Amino acid sequence: MLLEIEGLRAGYGRVTILHGVELRLDRGDVLSVLGPNGAGKSTLMRTIAGHLPISGGALRFDGRSLAGVSAREASTLGIGYVPQEDNVFGELTVLDNLGVAALSAPDGETRVREVLARFPVLGERGDQPASTLSGGERQTLAISSALIATPKLLLLDEPTAGLAPLFVERIVEWVGELAAEGMAVVWVVEQNPEKVLGASRTTCLMEGGRSTGQLESRTLLEPGRLRETIL
Repeated sequence: MLLEIEGLRAGYGRVTILHGVELRLDRGDVLSVLGPNGAGKSTLMRTIAGHLPISGGALRFDGRSLAGVSAREASTLGIGYVPQEDNVFGELTVLDNLGVAALSAPDGETRVREVLARFPVLGERGDQPASTLSGGERQTLAISSALIATPKLLLLDEPTAGLAPLFVERIVEWVGELAAEGMAVVWVVEQNPEKVLGASRTTCLMEGGRSTGQLESRTLLEPGRLRETIL
């Protein structure tokens, strides 16, 4: 099992947001995280990525405890993280953003060429400042920057928020390709749930900082089930 979470507690300073999260994920799996606003979805992603300390429970990645592991160490171990906002350097060009990501990769130049081949739009926009990109192009750049380190696990915090349908479809397609190549993906879902759930194998339901179950995503696509679950 690549990622194992048991009774996880975490938060900000003295404020505990996660009160007990259970989650399991293996290589090549795509898992959606679904729940209302304030359920702790983004906090869970930040904790897995090493941006927040663990205050209780267990968080293991590839057999190793992540307790006390920094964000930089988590990245080195193979965890890629794409936050929902502030996920690119707006003042840098597209190619410079990728170049910064490549600094920590032993085969950085090769990896940049590979992601440009996978995401041709980035090559077309190479000399543009990232701040001038459309929302979909910016998310594509953020995901590409995370992929340069060849992570075993990719964490996506609602990457389709506010995007045009074409980019939503492309991101869903790309995630499927990554999973087929053996990468595990955890995807926070707030918008376009039907499309995302259709591309994921399992879904972790969250409410009030707790996980309330992990089930096969296809069951949520049954008539009326998704609305019932969300409400």
